[in-house]
This record gives sequence, structure tokens and C-alpha cells, in this order.
Amino acid sequence: MVFQGNIQRVGKLKRLLSTIYNSSPKKVIRYLGRKIGGTGERGIQKKADEISLELNEKFDFYRTSNLSGIEPEEFRGAIQSRIGKEDSQIEGFSDDELDRQRDMTIKFHWGHDHDFGDFKMEGMMGDRHIRLLSNFASLFPINLAEFEDKDVFDVGCWTGGTTLLMASISKSVFAIEEVKKYADTVQFLSDSFGMGDKVEVNSMSIYDCNSEEFFDRFDVVYFPGVIYHLSDPLLALRILFNSLKVGGTILIESAGINSDEPNCRFDGSLVWTSGTRERMNRSGWNWFWPSPSALYRMMMEAGFDEIETKWFYGTERVYGFGKKLSQVPVCKAGISVPSIR
Repeated sequence: MVFQGNIQRVGKLKRLLSTIYNSSPKKVIRYLGRKIGGTGERGIQKKADEISLELNEKFDFYRTSNLSGIEPEEFRGAIQSRIGKEDSQIEGFSDDELDRQRDMTIKFHWGHDHDFGDFKMEGMMGDRHIRLLSNFASLFPINLAEFEDKDVFDVGCWTGGTTLLMASISKSVFAIEEVKKYADTVQFLSDSFGMGDKVEVNSMSIYDCNSEEFFDRFDVVYFPGVIYHLSDPLLALRILFNSLKVGGTILIESAGINSDEPNCRFDGSLVWTSGTRERMNRSGWNWFWPSPSALYRMMMEAGFDEIETKWFYGTERVYGFGKKLSQVPVCKAGISVPSIR
């Protein structure tokens, strides 16, 4: 048995060396990352899968059988009629600005998969709203049961997958979305399912949340899939830090780069990665893609403590966790809003 075990270990070593010899450096790093932390990654993924099942059950509430104050057929028509609608004026853009604006801002695209029971909506992000929260709860010291008495700030809610999910596990949700048509849709959804007393949605920029009405207001800031779309990520993090109560938590997820160095990749608004101009479904308009250590440093500058940032191979994206333990000052040298609290 010992001899057989040694043969198996030698075989694994040969496969590892073969992978290293025949692969590019990037593939080698990715492979070693998975193998060295293999048990950890598999354990995280297993836990995330289990949590996803629980969250899917909670999200199943949002079916037409649980509508409140609106008939299923009217509800369905109101949802489906929004798809593909192009309305730049409602977003405040003049015709001569349109070539430089994001496709998904001008044209309505559904965000996350949603089975309403009578009909289904397929979103550009699939079931990512479920997977995101599952991954956070698997990667960091988070107990989702504790959200029951928490006030949540959902930043960048798109068509509401994250907002509705958070509403199903928390005390209240305040959601913002800079694209007005998406914000209106999320409010419509929450009202249609009788969540109007615990969900409030506003069409506004994160940079407009730098005011007293937001200070020390929330227990949790939920910030997935947004920071790399921002031209001023440090300012945004400071605004979100100020919005948290002492003891509050921020959860961040972002496209990023898998590097040990505190680097960011810059794309800018003129780069997109998929889709076409004709269909107006291009992905991109990203600004800074942080590495885990770059995100760590930005969070530290913004005032957060107990920071953890990780590259998660399961999604090949960056995840971050931090706490506000006290209201600490921020360095104002060169900051874009010198009057920031």
C-alpha cells in the first residue's frame, strides 16, 4: 500500500512538471495557484454551492404567485416591454454625446437570470447575483443569518437581482443605480412583490452620496461589480466608508488582475471586450482593474480595518472584505474632493 501510494505521488509530480514545462508562465501560475491551494479552493467552492442552494430558495419568493397589487399578465408586460428600449434622453444625454456613452446605459439589457414562474428572464450576468453572495460568505467571516437585522447599501443594482436577494435576508435595502431606467425597474420589482416598505431605490451616482444623509447610516455596503467601472475608486471607497456605521462591513468584488504587486490595469472608456456596436451590447467602459493587493491598499487608504482581499480562481476576479472600526481621517493631499469627510 505504501509502495502504491508512492507511485501515485510520483505520477502526480510528473503531471505537474509536464504542465509547467509545456505551459506559458501565466498558465503555470494559474495551475499552481489552484493546486497549491487546491483543497482550500475546492472547500470554498463546495461551501459556496451549498449556500447557493439556500439563496436560490429565498430568491424563489420573487415569482408571479407572490405578486402584490398587480396581476401577472400586467406585470409580465411591464417587464418585457422594457427590453431593448433605447432612451438616451431619459439618461440626460444629448445626441452629440452618445458615441462616448456606454451601450448598456442607452439601451435596456436585463441583468441577472430570474425565473418569475410564469416566464423567465435571461440576464447578461446569469445567476451571478446568487453566486456573488455565496462566494462572499465562503471566502470571508460572514454569517448571512446576521443580515436579518442589518441595513444594507446596495451600490450599482442594475435590474435588481442583488437588491431583491438582499431584501430577502436583511432588514432593509437602500439601492442606487446611475442608470435611471434600471433604477425605475428595481423599484417596480420591489413594489410588485410587496417590498416597498423595506426597499428604496434611487437613480444617482455614488459620488452624490457624499452628504450627511448618508453618514453612519448602513451596517453593510454591498459593492460587487462596480469599482472597476469608476474613474475615482479611492473617492468612492471613502464615501462608502463614511456611509457605514462603526462596526459596519463592506463587501467588494471586481474584475481585476492576478498579481502579487499592488498594480491596476487601465482600460478607459474607449475599450470594450465583447458585443457589437450594432446590437449595443458591448461590455467594457472599465477604468481601473485592481490586483488584490492594490484593492487592499485602496481600502486601507479609505479607512477600513480587518481588510482581506483575495483572488478567487473560481471566478478569476478579486474579492474584498473590510470593517469600519472607527471614523478615521483620510489623506487629503491630491484628493479630488478636498472637503470629503
